[in-house]
Amino acid sequence: MKRRQSKLLAVGAATACLVLAAPATAKDGIAVDADGLSFEEGDVELTLGGRLHLDAVTYDAQTSDSDADWRRARLEFSAKFGDVFDVRVDREFAGTDGWRNVWARIRPADGVEIKGGNVIVPFSLEDMQSSNDMTFVERSLTSALTPKFGLGAVAKVSDDHWTISGGYFGDALDDEDGQAKERGRGFAGRASFAPIEGRRGFLHFALAYEHRSFHSDETVSFSSSPGSLLAPNLISTGTIGSPSKMDNFGGEFAYARKSFQVQGQYVKSKLKRDFDPDLDYDGWYLQGSWMVTGERYRYSSSMGSPSGPRIRKKGGAIELAARYSELNLDDATLDRGKAKTITLGANWYINRNVRLMANYVRSEHTDVLLSPDSAVDLGVARFQIAF
Repeated sequence: MKRRQSKLLAVGAATACLVLAAPATAKDGIAVDADGLSFEEGDVELTLGGRLHLDAVTYDAQTSDSDADWRRARLEFSAKFGDVFDVRVDREFAGTDGWRNVWARIRPADGVEIKGGNVIVPFSLEDMQSSNDMTFVERSLTSALTPKFGLGAVAKVSDDHWTISGGYFGDALDDEDGQAKERGRGFAGRASFAPIEGRRGFLHFALAYEHRSFHSDETVSFSSSPGSLLAPNLISTGTIGSPSKMDNFGGEFAYARKSFQVQGQYVKSKLKRDFDPDLDYDGWYLQGSWMVTGERYRYSSSMGSPSGPRIRKKGGAIELAARYSELNLDDATLDRGKAKTITLGANWYINRNVRLMANYVRSEHTDVLLSPDSAVDLGVARFQIAF
């Protein structure tokens, strides 16, 4: 335990030192600024960055409890060789520690890229958005059904208003966000379209599909927390045996007008099993946010997703947000109930690197095996440094 804590403290200290080193300094090709520590020589650029998310949570379910711990303590190394080839390696030291982004990428032409390694599977809007840019402390209940990372290869073509990406993937290198990495192997693809995209706002749509197959001895599971990974799971299928194939379908939208943004997503999961009845699960969420201090929300054309507010004022920025989310693990043959959450959030962006977050979450879980139904009231705060 002490050795683990020492690692986390070392990561945190390194992160804080680099961020607080601003204003930017540069000497002999070495620069320290808000984007991290970088070295540039000719066409070669090396960058060391990271993120530190420290959470404190209190919750009241059947009994009250509280906790504080590192949610993320991550070092991120990237190397760029001209405009054609780059690599990235991320190592997580907190929570379900392990490897995250570990990939190499080539860009043979404008708007075309091919990436191989441990990559984010192109399926979900929430997965595409960095944890540094999430409006809330945790992703919605719907993320229990989405693939997140996978070991494989993906190709993407993009233009000013659209992206098309797809690839073949197996299990990720490590577990992430408290969820097991086991997900079989197969292909996934996502297509996004932004008919409106500019300084005043954007309108975004996307569709996604994922197909996975499993060996006879493999298992799968789905679960979600009530709003913080420091609290016990709200809902879980437990281990599901004898899966043969899984098909996931996703639809999403986002709209922003100046300092207001709304987004939502629906995911349907159909699991076929060799020796047991098939299973159907689904989930969705809808959220809205408002930059009280007037900042505008950005859109990444290359990613095909919103990318958070633009922070420029010296005094920082204030954001208020609300989200409703549901996850339905209620199937006649394997009923694990339904969960729903209402989340209220407030964010203070001190600058582009430092943020304070506070969420209140009301969660309810209906399960035929539980009487009466369970409910959780949870409050969570986060101190975040990212560069």
